[in-house]
Parts: sequence; structure tokens; C-alpha cells
Amino acid sequence: MGEQITRKELATRLAEAIKDRATLPLLQLLCDSQVEGVGEVADIWTGPFSSLRDDILGFSGGEGEAGARAVGIWEEEPTTGEFVRSRRHIDLWRFCANVDRIRKKGNRKRVAFLGESVARGFFFSPQYGPAQVLEKQLAAVGPSVEVVDLAQSNCGPWWLVEMTRAAAALQPDAIVVFAGNNWRAGSLSRASTDAFVQDGGLLAEDGGLSALMARQQRRAAEIAEHTVRELAKAAHDMGVPLILVLPEINVADWLSCPIGTLDVPLMSELDTVAWVDVFSEAREAADAGDFREAEDRVQEAINLDGGTCSASLELLAHVQLKQGKTREASAALRRSRDIVDETRVLPGIFSVVAEVIRKVGREVGALVVDLPHVYHQHFGNSVPGRGQFLDYCHLNAEGIRVAMAGTAQAVVQALFHSTADLQRLVEAGPSPSPEQEGWAHLLAGIHNAHWGQGTEICSFHFKRAASCYPPIGEISIPLVYDAFRHGVPPLLLSCFGELVKNQIASTYLMGYGLIGRGLIREHDLLKSIVAAFPSLGNISSDPDFVLGEIDELDLLDAHWLPLMDGNRWYRRAFKAAYELESAFPFFSARSQKLELSIVSRVPGARQSGDIIVKLNGAQVGRVSVQDQWCDQRIVLDSSRVKQGLNSLRLIWPNVPRADLRPSLKVRFETGQQLDTRTHFGHLHELRISAAT
Repeated sequence: MGEQITRKELATRLAEAIKDRATLPLLQLLCDSQVEGVGEVADIWTGPFSSLRDDILGFSGGEGEAGARAVGIWEEEPTTGEFVRSRRHIDLWRFCANVDRIRKKGNRKRVAFLGESVARGFFFSPQYGPAQVLEKQLAAVGPSVEVVDLAQSNCGPWWLVEMTRAAAALQPDAIVVFAGNNWRAGSLSRASTDAFVQDGGLLAEDGGLSALMARQQRRAAEIAEHTVRELAKAAHDMGVPLILVLPEINVADWLSCPIGTLDVPLMSELDTVAWVDVFSEAREAADAGDFREAEDRVQEAINLDGGTCSASLELLAHVQLKQGKTREASAALRRSRDIVDETRVLPGIFSVVAEVIRKVGREVGALVVDLPHVYHQHFGNSVPGRGQFLDYCHLNAEGIRVAMAGTAQAVVQALFHSTADLQRLVEAGPSPSPEQEGWAHLLAGIHNAHWGQGTEICSFHFKRAASCYPPIGEISIPLVYDAFRHGVPPLLLSCFGELVKNQIASTYLMGYGLIGRGLIREHDLLKSIVAAFPSLGNISSDPDFVLGEIDELDLLDAHWLPLMDGNRWYRRAFKAAYELESAFPFFSARSQKLELSIVSRVPGARQSGDIIVKLNGAQVGRVSVQDQWCDQRIVLDSSRVKQGLNSLRLIWPNVPRADLRPSLKVRFETGQQLDTRTHFGHLHELRISAAT
């Protein structure tokens, strides 16, 4: 009994000693003996395919025969030696080729084709993709070659290496790897003991975020080198050539910073105020057509943020394009895509990773298909965009055909020591059917809207979908509009059930497309559809979102619902405003007096300021805001409220605010998810109701 009391007393004292937020993480780190290393980073078994580790390495066969070989989701059938798609992994089928059985190698040369979602043919999968195109192109210029499609969406470098090693069981004559978009370092919140002190210190320093991003880029480069060398070793062990296809990204028609938001890094008090001032001046100059002045002002913003802000780089590119500075604009856009932002993670190859693939690929004797060079050679433009891409990195049909034509040239060289004309290979590449291409553009329109890409590019895809296959415009797009305009989750609606009867739509919508719902969350999507098909705007609004049909509307409903999406949202009890102006649409059954209830703050504000409230473009009031939560109400006069769609905007004050970087360092040291971006305001409540 006495020993238990002693242990309890010691435990209590220990708890008192380490309860300080800065002490506990240090103890955790001291207990962690793992040191960061390239191999360990690249070999982390996480993600959707982690459950396959034992299967692919042949350690266990699960329900099948113990020790049976596997190539991803395909397991060897003992009686035939063929590899059959396992129902044990049916939840992973949607990431892979829709192939039930990989037969034993015949008389034809065989190419194992591996890669990520771009190689999978995202938006076209499973009906059309790069592997099918490559096989047809090769058949047009020489002996028939079998292409085994092993590409998988959501494939990281660790899994790619293991899949390449496992592909030896298929007896390939060449390995083609189309990858690099997912080759990046882990999040800062998972930093190892070795990197802890340096990373934490940089978070609180002037220019530290820029240095930290450079460190993350170097880590990604190290992972890329390790991956290329491991791929080369696997190919060498098989005695076959390795062909690396270097991806390209959408530079011209993709915004890293979503429309209406800013990704301003946390800075000192004076720098934050100065950044907002010069950036606002740059936008005003650009709107007035004074592009030279706008360029000068936005360069000042970039000097302040250290080139770590997509918004300033993209504004720079915009005004440079207006002055005919195409090369400079392209460089600025690529810098924007190279920014490491843990609040917004999406695929896309970093410039440093691309250079590693080029350099190390040559060193290990691989053939490198340089898609940026191939596209420039074929299309003649230096800024790739919607002519090749459907989103940030996934290819349209023409992009696939040209990419695989360049790949086919390398395969012909490797297998037959011959050459082939690029244009002839492009022409030999099959196109998707009009229906398949139409669905790809329709899904791309949804995806672009969900990533905040603006009405113009989204409506472009919706119009293109209908022009490719008119029944999509007549039937499918109205179904999409209906599925995403309600308060009820799309999965529960019959219109959504009709959509997913299409195999391409089912693959995307059931796996990637349901990240939000309802008028408020989906307003940009619905607006883009109406821009392409105005008649849909005449459909009556869902009563769940119409004031007059309901007594009160929670304008933060869009924030609470999609918190499951870890890529862009954090689990918070408030909405963080990354923008200088926050916009909220709502419907009213008629012109009526309304009351707005708002609970808000500006984090770190050193003095109070006023949020300017605008309704349908006109200022209708002000509410005071400070560092602490303020609960206020204002009345919106009926003369300002329209029947139908209304737009409420909150303009946040540019008040002096405390330097919040030390608190960011504490979050890092306690292992929390990091948000290195400036919050211009917080909203805990934003409700609108009929005034009494």
C-alpha cells in the first residue's frame, strides 16, 4: 500500500513538472529515437494501400494461400499462374485499372506501366487512360506490345517502389513510371527529432517561413532522388530498361490561391499591415488598367512575404501577362505552384523534384520523357493550361495522347532500338468516345468549382461537356445542379443515383466529389453551371435555404459540414477568414427586414476596428471587432433585401495585430496541425433571420 502511495505521489509530481505545454513535447521527442532519413521518409506505409504491404511482399496471403505473390490488388492464382483481382481489396479497386485478370506473359513484349492518378487517367478512369493509348500507339509503329496498366490513384513514392519491385512477377520487358506529382515531404507537424529544433525556430523568425519552405523542398528532392534510385535498382534487378515520364502541371489555368481568398503568411505586426496595404493598392491599380503600377506594388508585397504567397505571385503573373511579359508571368506562376502550404495540399510536381528526376534519371541510365519539353515541342506554347489539362495536373484527352506519344518514342528506343515520329504517334493514339470526353469535362467542372477556381474556367468545362456529348447538357448537367443545390446530402437524392449509373461519374463522385453540399457551400458550383446554362437559374430554390420559408439561416452552415476534408479545413469551432472580404450568399422569399447576428474577432488585434457590412453591393452597417469575441446584431432594411439571391459581404479591418508566430511555434512543438497563414478574422456565429 505504501509503495502505491509513493508511486502516486511521484506520478503527481511528474505531471506537475511536465504539464507546461512546452515541456511535454520535449519529453516526447526525447523518448523518440527515430531520426529523419531519406529512406525512412520514402518508405512510410500510409495511405489507402498500406493494407497491402504484407500481400505485396508475400508475407501473408490472407484468405488465400500463405506466401502467395501479389502485384497490388492482383494476387497470383496457384493453378494458372495468372494474377487475379482480389475481392479482399475491393475497396481499393476504384484506384486501379478495371482489370479482373492479368494473364501470363505471351509472345509479345510486355511493358509494366506504373504511376499516380495522372497515369491512371483521372476523370476518364476506368474507361479511358494513358496505358490504353500507349498500347495503341506502339502497335501503329512496330511489333505489337502489351501494356499492363498498374497505375494507381493516390499512389505515393513508397508504394510506387514496392509496386515496381512486385511487377517483376509479370516478367516485363520494360518499366514505365509516370509519376512525381505526389513526391513531397511529410507535414511539419510530423517532423522528426532531428528537424524539430531548426523547424520550430524558423517558424518564429522573419523570413523563417521562406527558409522552412526551402527545407521542405530539399526534403522532397531527397525523397525524389531516393525514389528514382530505388526504381532504377528494381529495373536493374529485372534486367530491363526504365523509362521515367516527367509530369507537367497546369500553369495557365489553375490558381493555387482559390478565388476570393489569400494565403498570406504570418508576419510581424508592421509587415502584415504593410502587406495588406500594398497588395490592395496593386489590385486597385490592376482593376484600373495601370498594370505597370500594379506590378511595382505587388513586387513590394512579394518582398514582404518572401515569395511564400500564391496570391501575390498570381497577381504578379496577371499584370505581367497584361503587359505581354509571357515568360516572366510563366515563371511567377510556377513559383506559385512550388509553394508548400499545409492548409491546401494538392498534387503537382515541384520544380526541384522535376530537376532531380531529370538529373538522377540520367545518372542511373533511365530514359527520361520530359513532358514540359514534349508539350512545348508539340503545342508551341510556354504556358500549358486548358489545352492539355482538366485541373491542376490531370490531363485532358489531347494531353494524354501527346504525353503517351512521347512515352512511345522512348519505349520504341528501349525495346527495338528504333525511332518513331512524334506526330505520327499522336495521330495513332485513340481518343475517348464523345460521351467519355463529355463526362470528363463535366466532372472537371465540379472539381474546379470545389477547389475555388472561379466561374470562367468551371463554366468552360460544363459547356465543353455538352458540346462533346449533347445529352450531358440536356440530362446530366441538370441532374448535377439538382444534386448539389439541396440541404439533403446528394447521396440520398434520386438525381444523384441517376448520375452514378455512369461508370466514370461513379468513380469520381463516390470517391472524390462529395466534399460539400447545399446552396451556401456549393454556390460557386451552381453559379458556374448557370453561367453555362442560364435556364437552370429559373429552378426554384430549396426551401431549406430560403428566408421566409424558414425563420433563420446559419450562414456558417457551409463551414460546419465539410470538416471531414483534412486537405483544406481544420476542425475548429469558428470559420477562419483567409480573405479580406468574406462573401455569403442567401435567398429571401421576398423583400423583408432582416436581422444579422454576428460573433466575430480579429485574432491578435491590438486595437478595435470596424467590419463593414455590405448587402448586394451597398454598405448597410458596421460592427466593432477586436481580439476578443464580440456578439453584435444589426438590422438590414427591407429596401436592401431582394427577392431571390442576395450577397452579404464582410470587409475585415486592417488593424495592427500582434505577431502570432510564437504561438505557431508552440503549436508545432505540441504536435498540432499547423496553419502558417494569416487569419484576417474569425466568425463563431453568422445568422440571419426575419427582424421582429
